[in-house]
Amino acid sequence: MLMDKAPVSPRERNKSARSFLRMLDSHHPGEEAHAQRVAVYAVAIGQRMGLGAEELVTLKEAALLHDLGKLSVDPALLSKKDAFTNEDLHAIQMHSILFSQAPRPAFLDACGPMVRHHHERWDGHGYPDGLHGEEIPLGARVLAVAESFDAIYHGVGWRTPLDEDQSISEIRNGSGTQFDPAVVEAFLEVQPLIQPLI
Repeated sequence: MLMDKAPVSPRERNKSARSFLRMLDSHHPGEEAHAQRVAVYAVAIGQRMGLGAEELVTLKEAALLHDLGKLSVDPALLSKKDAFTNEDLHAIQMHSILFSQAPRPAFLDACGPMVRHHHERWDGHGYPDGLHGEEIPLGARVLAVAESFDAIYHGVGWRTPLDEDQSISEIRNGSGTQFDPAVVEAFLEVQPLIQPLI
């Protein structure tokens, strides 16, 4: 009779996630810091929204690894500063799907739906599946706000960073179209407590 595998300790789960992050950062420098900031925002938002302890752990892991699929994207494309072609956009958008194909420990399977859908939009115009509203997993809706704020505030290869007030305004303006209004409300409540720290 086969024995069930022992549960993975929180320390081992964290160590595993961080090893993937280091690989991603080697592939595209800056990803580790971005992921860590997104995780801080995501967990704070999730806690504000009343998620339980295990849900917050899974949300943190999804936030840390939301861009892991970029390991399969050409790093030159990830750093491109010129206008993207349609082919470029398609290659980059694939990263949310590629997470499910990456070798990883089984305990990260719960992150899959959050990672796959973190670029969906509340109005249904996101990718990869065009989900809208509450069809999008709550964790993915949280990641959408957390990642977008970090990308706006810290900048990405193709976009100049905005200041804090402008970045907050962009998130607020996306409420009800790009983002779940309830998640935006939670973000606006926790952001002043977090921003000075990261």
